[in-house]
Amino acid sequence: MTRRSFFQYMSLLGITTFSATNLEAKGTKEQYRYIETPKDGKKCSMCMHFIPKKNECRMVKGYISPEGYCEAFYIDPRKK
Repeated sequence: MTRRSFFQYMSLLGITTFSATNLEAKGTKEQYRYIETPKDGKKCSMCMHFIPKKNECRMVKGYISPEGYCEAFYIDPRKK
């Protein structure tokens, strides 16, 4: 194997490994300090990460209450 072919192989290996990595891993409720009640008028139903049809979040694992709140909260501009 030549040096050039070695580096070509290694670059392809890196791309394959990177593309196989799950980049959408969710955190736990504890990590995001999730609570079941709104905080300062902010609640999950107003957040861009909340998926209402499933009561899920793009950031936090598990069931998410529309009335809950966590530190991943980011207001959805479409819901203002």
